[in-house]
Amino acid sequence: MIRWFLLLCCIVTAWAGEAKMQSSDDMESQEQEERRLSTFLREAAEYRIGRSQATPDPAADGAVAAELERAHAMREVGGRTWYQLWLIGRFTRARWIALDAWEEHPYTIHSGAVIHFMLECRAENAEVRGTLTELQRLWYYIPDYPDLSAAMLTALELGERLQKFETAVDLEADDPRQVVKIEGRSFIFDIDDLFRFLSQHGDRESIAPRAALALARSKLLSGEKEDRWTARRAYEDFLERFPDSPLVFEAVLEQALSHLVTYKGSDYDVGALLDARDLVDIAELEAGGDPGRAALVSAYRKRITAWLQDRDLSVAMWYSRRTRPLWLAWLKRPPELKDPDSGARFYANAVIGRDRASPQAGSATALLQRLPPGAGVLGTAP
Repeated sequence: MIRWFLLLCCIVTAWAGEAKMQSSDDMESQEQEERRLSTFLREAAEYRIGRSQATPDPAADGAVAAELERAHAMREVGGRTWYQLWLIGRFTRARWIALDAWEEHPYTIHSGAVIHFMLECRAENAEVRGTLTELQRLWYYIPDYPDLSAAMLTALELGERLQKFETAVDLEADDPRQVVKIEGRSFIFDIDDLFRFLSQHGDRESIAPRAALALARSKLLSGEKEDRWTARRAYEDFLERFPDSPLVFEAVLEQALSHLVTYKGSDYDVGALLDARDLVDIAELEAGGDPGRAALVSAYRKRITAWLQDRDLSVAMWYSRRTRPLWLAWLKRPPELKDPDSGARFYANAVIGRDRASPQAGSATALLQRLPPGAGVLGTAP
């Protein structure tokens, strides 16, 4: 007994230590990010001051324009000199040309275009952190840059391309595990930071809603049990912030999927189905008369209803078997279960009342015919 007690203490201590270590790591990561952002904002403030005090220099403007043109040519057709490595791609070499020009002349009229160009090169190389850094540089260094929305769109499309979110829903499959398949990639380094920045600073018409939805999808893609709640909360956050977005229909259905993926079958809790059903009802209001959306809502509702029918019929059968056969009733019926047949009648009638034309309703009717008539109101047909 003492050995088991000591073993339990060791396990609890180990769990506590692991939780403390994870918490410490999270705090350290957050502190590092806060320090990085603080340094970045200080550098941005220094740049804006320098830019406001800089005098116009046509020669520097012309030099940067020429280098930017050369960088564009490098990005389009490539080109190498004897000191450039063959393994380095043309997008990286093009960005180096633009970076040298910006470092030599940081306050020209082309500074925003140069940073935008470097952002595009990083996006074409799928450099998420680099793309975010260039986007933050545009946002904080040159807030009056006229093509900032285009730069944000480039960054957003990079994140969505890497995330590869898509759902495959086979509403004809009987096994819940085969119905919903959510595919894509979640744990891409820094992708959530990119989506979070775009969600906070992008325009509310297109950039911010897509980024916020991508953040919710990132949690849904992880597949971790603890991320299910955060995914649902992220979808709720999207719906609260962008109630008029054209993406509301997709967001509500994906939130319904976040519940459906947890449903394991008629022997398990039915709460996931009820939550998903309510969300599908909301999605119907957002279908906007679109025939394709209406058909999808109808298919979801049909699938969920069939699962609810299976579950209620299963419960009705469970109750009816508590006293059958008679010689095993003393073993199969819990003492607190006074009248199992009343429970069987209640759930069988629920199946019939929900959809009288369903195959489950036929089985429920046959079950009621085998049961003795109920003495009370509970379980009687509506």
